[in-house]
Amino acid sequence: MPANRPPLYPMSVDLVDRDVLLVGAGKVALRKAQDLLDCGARLRVVAPWFEPGFAKLVGGWTKIERPWTPGDEQGARLVVAATSDPVANRQIYEACAALGILCNVVDVPELCDFYVPAVARGQGVQISIGTDGAAPSLSAFARRKLLEWIGDGFGDLVQLVARLRAETRARLTLPERERFWKTLDWEEWLARIRRDGPSACERALRECIDQRVADAGSPDHTPAAQGRVVLVGAGPGHPDLITRMGLRALGRATALVYDRLVSPELLRMVPTSCQLFPVGKKGFEPSFPQSEINALLVQLAREGQFVVRLKGGDPFVFGRGGEEVEACLAAGVAVEVVPGLSSSLAVPAYAGIPITHRGLSRSFAIISGFHADGRAADVPDAETIIVMMPLHSMAGVRDRFLAAGWAADTPCAAVQAGTTAGERVLYSVLATLDQDLQREGLQSPLIVVVGRVAGWAREHAYRPELHTPPHGAAFPNA
Repeated sequence: MPANRPPLYPMSVDLVDRDVLLVGAGKVALRKAQDLLDCGARLRVVAPWFEPGFAKLVGGWTKIERPWTPGDEQGARLVVAATSDPVANRQIYEACAALGILCNVVDVPELCDFYVPAVARGQGVQISIGTDGAAPSLSAFARRKLLEWIGDGFGDLVQLVARLRAETRARLTLPERERFWKTLDWEEWLARIRRDGPSACERALRECIDQRVADAGSPDHTPAAQGRVVLVGAGPGHPDLITRMGLRALGRATALVYDRLVSPELLRMVPTSCQLFPVGKKGFEPSFPQSEINALLVQLAREGQFVVRLKGGDPFVFGRGGEEVEACLAAGVAVEVVPGLSSSLAVPAYAGIPITHRGLSRSFAIISGFHADGRAADVPDAETIIVMMPLHSMAGVRDRFLAAGWAADTPCAAVQAGTTAGERVLYSVLATLDQDLQREGLQSPLIVVVGRVAGWAREHAYRPELHTPPHGAAFPNA
C-alpha cells in the first residue's frame, strides 16, 4: 500500500440478517465463515470443495458446492474471496466493483475495498486494531498487547456506562452530557471497578451524575462551574517521559493549549474531538503573548471545556505556570497542576551528566539564561549551575560567571534538544563556550551545565554518538 495514501475510514458494519458471499472453503475461509456467522450474517459459501470443518460451523448458512460464477455476487452486502486462484480472485473483485459491492480478497491488499482488523470481543466490548492490510500478524500482536494493558474489569465498566447513559439522557442536556462523559477519568474508574466491584462503582458513578444534575439546576450554574484548566508538564522532550497522570489528563482533554517544544506524538494522545491551540514561544522572536494565553485558558474553561495546558518540562520551572494559575484563580476557574520532569534535571541526566557527584558537587542551582530586560542572570552560590535557554546570551552569562569568581577553565557541557532525536552534546570550558556554541551551530532548545561534573561527564562519556568535539582551550581534568 502506498505510504502517502490517506488513512482508511474505520467503521463497524451491522451484518445481522444481511446477505454475505464467501468464495472458497479452505482453512482460511473456514475462519472467515465462523466470524461472519458470529456477527449474524446470512452467509452463502461457494466453492467446488469444502474443508471438513465447515460441517461443524455454528449458525445457519447456505452451501453451494461448485466454482464461483459471475452473478453469484448479486444481492450481497459484502463479498469475501478466499481462494488460491489469482485469476478467479481478480474476476470476483472486478464483478463486485461493477455492482458497487465491497469486496475483500484475502491476503491481496490491492484487491480489497476493506480490511478486517484483529478483533477481541467480550462483555459488550469489541476491540479492533488493524494495519490497513499491510501486516495482519502485527495486528494480532497489537490486539494481544492491548488486551494485556486493559486487563480485567473493562467489560464491566462498559456495561455499567451503557446502563447509565440512558439515565443521563433523561436528566442532562446534550452539552452537559458530553462534558460529563468526556471529562471522566476512565483510568481511575477502571481501577475502582477492579478494586470495589461493579455495584460499588455504579453507586459512586450515580452520585457523580446526581451532583452534575444538581449543579446544572443551580441558579448560579454556568459552564465555568464545570470547566477546568489542568497544567501538565510534558517532560524534557521524549514523549515517553511524560507522567502517567499527565497522559490521563490528555485523554480527558476537550481543548489542548500547547507549547512549541511539545512532542508531536503527545498531540495524538488527546481525543480526536479535542480542539488544538498552539501557543508556542521562541526566545527573541515574535511569540504568543502570555496575557493572551492566560485569557485563552480562562475563555475555554468558561465554555465548560476540560482544558489541558501542555508545557515542556515542568509547568513551574521557567514555564510561567504560576501566572496561568493566578489568571485562572482570579477568574474563578478551577485549576490544577500535574508536575512534569523538568528539563533542567532530566536533560543532563539523559546525556550522562550528573548534577551532583560525591567529591565534585554537593549543591546545584538552576538559572535562566536571560531576563525580560535582556540582562544575564546573576550567578548563585552553588557547585553546579544549570543555565536554561542561554543560546543568545551566553557571552553575558560567561561574563557574570567570571565576575563572580569562577575560573575561566571551568568545565561546561551544552546539550541541544535533550532526550530527542536532535540531541547533541558539546563539552567546552567557560572562557570559550560562547565561541564553541557558535562554531558548532548548536541551536535552541539548549541547556548548559557549568561545574566540575561536566568534566566528569566528558571523561566517563558512555554515549559518544551525541558528542560534538570541543574547540578552543584544552579541556582540563575535573
